[in-house]
Amino acid sequence: MKRTQKEILDLYEKYYEMVWRICLVRFGNSHDAYDAAQETFVRLISYTKSFHSEEHEKAWLIRTAVNYCKDVMKSSYRKREFCLDAGKPSEEVDVPDEYSEVYEAMMGLPEKYRVILYLYYYEGYSLKEIAGMMKMNASTLRSRFAKAKELMKAYLKEEDYE
Repeated sequence: MKRTQKEILDLYEKYYEMVWRICLVRFGNSHDAYDAAQETFVRLISYTKSFHSEEHEKAWLIRTAVNYCKDVMKSSYRKREFCLDAGKPSEEVDVPDEYSEVYEAMMGLPEKYRVILYLYYYEGYSLKEIAGMMKMNASTLRSRFAKAKELMKAYLKEEDYE
């Protein structure tokens, strides 16, 4: 099934911000996130299977974005690249002042924890759903989620965040 230009534009308008934020959480900078989000929608254009539901199309976009980011992160080019601001919040991201410390703490976590926290707290997915999307064992995901919360709590306590 070939999607029409209107269908693709509708999906783009509906999900672009979510896909970009997931990529931002993976990379820690808006430039790479922008490129990855665009690539995710390029892949949507060539994906010919139909989606069963809105949840299916959303999950497909999340999984495609996560996989693309993972591939870029493990590429030999990326490993040689030296980036001074890797893992730090981008100046371009508009984070309300009252959440800036929480955002900074989350962006300081290793990448494997950031995405889980984002999908759980910002996109509202259950841990079981996240495990399915990330193709992870549910108990491994629960362990990572617990560790991520523990790291966030320790960082925020250290910074006297209330």
